[in-house]
Amino acid sequence: MNQRLSVVIPVRHEEPYLGECLDSVLEALAAVESAEIVVVDGGMGSGARELVARHRARDGRIRCIQNPRRVTGAAFNLGIQSARGEAIALVSAHSRVEPDFFVAALRRLDQGDADIVGGPVRTEPSGDQPLAWLLARVVSHPFGVGNSRFRISSQEAYVDAVPFAVFRRDVFDRVGLFEEALVRNQDTEFFGRVARGGLRVLLAPEVRSVYRARGTLGALLRQGFLNAYWNVLVWRWNSDAFQLRHAVPAIFTISLLATSLAAIAGSTGGILLGGLLAAYGIVALVAALDVLRLTGRAIAVLLPPLFLLYHVSYGAGSLVGLRWLMAVRRASTQA
Repeated sequence: MNQRLSVVIPVRHEEPYLGECLDSVLEALAAVESAEIVVVDGGMGSGARELVARHRARDGRIRCIQNPRRVTGAAFNLGIQSARGEAIALVSAHSRVEPDFFVAALRRLDQGDADIVGGPVRTEPSGDQPLAWLLARVVSHPFGVGNSRFRISSQEAYVDAVPFAVFRRDVFDRVGLFEEALVRNQDTEFFGRVARGGLRVLLAPEVRSVYRARGTLGALLRQGFLNAYWNVLVWRWNSDAFQLRHAVPAIFTISLLATSLAAIAGSTGGILLGGLLAAYGIVALVAALDVLRLTGRAIAVLLPPLFLLYHVSYGAGSLVGLRWLMAVRRASTQA
């Protein structure tokens, strides 16, 4: 039987957040005429399976399918192919949606405003520790993430991408499914095809959700490195997926490496390195003071070194990805 909406939730390592996610989705579906939830199991632990089973016992709209490949792109595709809805929502198990999320998105689709509707994502810390709060600020301030509109803006606009969204079903007929060869950043490549196909992606302020940032510095730096690495590989598949904000940390990291080497060679290089770090430090401090102004938390003044570590990690991921890409192209020309 066809449904008004199918909500696809890939799950693997998100057990601490899954219950909150499912509860929020069920609450938001209360106002949807007919809907289903498709949980895609990519090897989640027994605790997560028991949690899903308890929710299924309370609400028959939930069903679970298996993802033997255990990669997100395959999870999205299996969920989309299994979905019975006229519209399909993709939701991260690391997030929660606000009560009006689906109703508001479906309304905008019905009005013909867009082909894909998402909204602002409020980033929250994964714990009560001060460091967790600081890490969430790193990935929710424009200095940390550039012009990623869904992270930094609540203004209605047509954008290049949104992370958690409701799609017209025919979007996948027009641009295809997600690229399963990409272990990460499948959505970046997908939205590149969306842009190439001329489809409209709307950031609607009433379609709100919350994302839990990584709770440790190591986890955040690893996420930044891997996202950047896979972004470069995405460009190999689809040049339309390129966004300037993805390249800025790499440019900064190259500049930092070049001036560091020049500093070893002579005093002029030291001046250049000092000037680069001073300029970066000033901008990072201004960003930290902006967070202090907005939140009233004095601990925000500790943000500059965290911004630096995140940007260098992201830039390093881009450079490693570029090196791999050049090696592949060199091998292909010699074959």
